Amino acid sequence: MTIGKVIRKYRKELGFTQEEMAKSLGVTAPAVNKWENENTLPDISLLAPIARLLGISMDELLSFKENLTDEEVDVYIKSLCQKLEKGLYEEVFESARKKIEEYPNCEKLKLNSALIFEGARYAALHKKECKILKKYDEHIAAWLQDLMESGDSRIRTSAAKMLFFMHYRKEDYIKAEELLSYFDERGYERRFFQAEIHEKNGKTEEAFKELEDLMLEEVNQIKCVLNLLQRLYKDAGNLRMAYKMADVSGEVSRCFELGIYQEVMQKLELAEYEKDVEKTASIMKQLVDNVDTMLDINNSELYAHLRVEKKERSDKSEFIKKFQSQLIGEFCNEEMFAYMRGNEYWESLRNIPDVK
Repeated sequence: MTIGKVIRKYRKELGFTQEEMAKSLGVTAPAVNKWENENTLPDISLLAPIARLLGISMDELLSFKENLTDEEVDVYIKSLCQKLEKGLYEEVFESARKKIEEYPNCEKLKLNSALIFEGARYAALHKKECKILKKYDEHIAAWLQDLMESGDSRIRTSAAKMLFFMHYRKEDYIKAEELLSYFDERGYERRFFQAEIHEKNGKTEEAFKELEDLMLEEVNQIKCVLNLLQRLYKDAGNLRMAYKMADVSGEVSRCFELGIYQEVMQKLELAEYEKDVEKTASIMKQLVDNVDTMLDINNSELYAHLRVEKKERSDKSEFIKKFQSQLIGEFCNEEMFAYMRGNEYWESLRNIPDVK
């Protein structure tokens, strides 16, 4: 931590304004502002007065004990964990608190200490000791709050997530919700806990929508994984497993009511690979006849709170018509489906007007 950051940190903790600090040191407020913004450094003759004013040592001001090495932190945290296993929570906490005071700028020490003490709390969740541990929350929260100013985005995010769970546990949903901005915007955790907070705040409709949308997206991600596995197995010549992946993908679509189109679509690739005329024709017919189910979740109770309005359904209807026409055009690709020549259904598709 630079001198400027140290000055700002301790000045704020003491409740001084820049003007008040400047007056005590016999300098101007802009000078203090420049120190804190790291535009200039204090004159060497002011270092001792600054340290005395802030109530810190010269070592702290100059960050002589800036950090422990990662290896030193790992060894120290391991020793704390071993003591915690013996149930010496208060003793271990006091040791960590003193260590952090000695190395106030060691972010890894703060983060890992907060992590193991929060972990110990969960271990004591069903024991009476859990109530005793609450008195340490303020210290842990202060460590995490400091880490929210870290220049390392990973540390900021980790600290924010831990603070989120602390506030959530205390049922302080306002502060917890504010910290959700540090979670990945479209990530599972943020959306899941946002739904829970909506529910806790009585916003049931919003909670339903968030969870149904999350469910739909997660299911589609699972299908993408299954489809890629199917392709890998097919290319490796393992058709048994390729068909298994297609069957599982279809079953997922059926269980989550995604429509017949998505239930059968993956099997077309395998039918084409084996040049199975009857199977290809059967799947093509199911896809063409059920293309309207591709984006339709309005008929499923699983997504009752995501149902779209009539205008949106009309817009989708236009899209479906165009997609169906393109789909038939692809099925009539003579180079790709040459083996289908003479099949009654395939030939009927080729005779549809405007299909090339």
